[in-house]
Amino acid sequence: MPPQPTIFQQLYESLVAFPRLLSNKPSEPNLQGGASSSSSSPDSATGTGSPLPCSLPLDNASSATFTLPDGRKLGYAQYGDLAGQPIIYVHGWPGSRFEGAHLDPAASKVGARIIAVDHPGIGQSSPQPGRKLLDHAKDIERLTDHLGLSKYGVLGISGGGPYALACARGLPAGKLRAVSIVCGLGSPDMGYAGMNLASRLGWTYGFRLLPGFSAWWIGRWPEGRTDLSDEERKRLLLAQVDKAKSSMHAKDLKIWDNPDFVAVYLRSSRESFAQGAASVVQDAAVICTSSNWGFRIEDIRKDLPVQLWHGRFDNMVPLQHGQKVAERLGKNATLRVKDETHASISVYYKEEYLGELVKAIKDS
Repeated sequence: MPPQPTIFQQLYESLVAFPRLLSNKPSEPNLQGGASSSSSSPDSATGTGSPLPCSLPLDNASSATFTLPDGRKLGYAQYGDLAGQPIIYVHGWPGSRFEGAHLDPAASKVGARIIAVDHPGIGQSSPQPGRKLLDHAKDIERLTDHLGLSKYGVLGISGGGPYALACARGLPAGKLRAVSIVCGLGSPDMGYAGMNLASRLGWTYGFRLLPGFSAWWIGRWPEGRTDLSDEERKRLLLAQVDKAKSSMHAKDLKIWDNPDFVAVYLRSSRESFAQGAASVVQDAAVICTSSNWGFRIEDIRKDLPVQLWHGRFDNMVPLQHGQKVAERLGKNATLRVKDETHASISVYYKEEYLGELVKAIKDS
């Protein structure tokens, strides 16, 4: 999520709409889901305009859906070296399978086959009311069986961290060989101190207690404005970044100057909101509600290598989350702390974290 320079103004303005949003009942997501959702059409990828220029694969050519035993659809896309070591990519928040496109060049270089999967209710994946984190791990296990994978790794970035931990707990030991988590969220009991104000309010209170308000709020972000062309969304997003320049780290400013990064971010977020802002809020609520986890990090098997990467200057997911996850995982967890931000560690260390994951899968 980009900086929210007008957060106090937004919160103040929202008081006007607050009474009608206290029902805690977000609008129902588009239950069509699956391959029949509007996100499948090339035109829907960019709303009312043309695609943003991008050197990375952002069309639907890399996408497919898999039908689960209960009839739900699971959307996924593949990137990198399709003959390489398989890595299941669980996207961040808000995100989608298209988030995996930013890994494509590095994955091709190190021999990684990225299989990026939409969370339930996101992109081309059907909703799953009442789901837990471990339910998605079960869906991923069925997908890996469908793809005929005998061994693989899992990568989670940012909000994908809890999903990666669920995979570490739920996927079969005979096939899951290694996990990597980059700037990943930990469990809700770790708290959200150290985050910027907007993130802390959302993860601590909003997504769990005020889903209707939260859906309205995030629907006003540039990411959530799917009624606009990507060119207009880009203008709004970069204007937001420009307002926050004085408080942003130089490494983050450099990233937002990269047109490919912006194009992937906006394409992925459009797909994230394809079934409505309520589905995006539901995805966050699964992550930040303790009862939705269904497992303890301490109970993840101790013979599974887990690599944790975290930026010292991360104010989106504070370093304490990486440290506490490492402590709870025990001896087979390796925490690497770099002088990076939330965005920069995921962008500038792709070859390192993908390369180490490929090596761990090969050596297992």
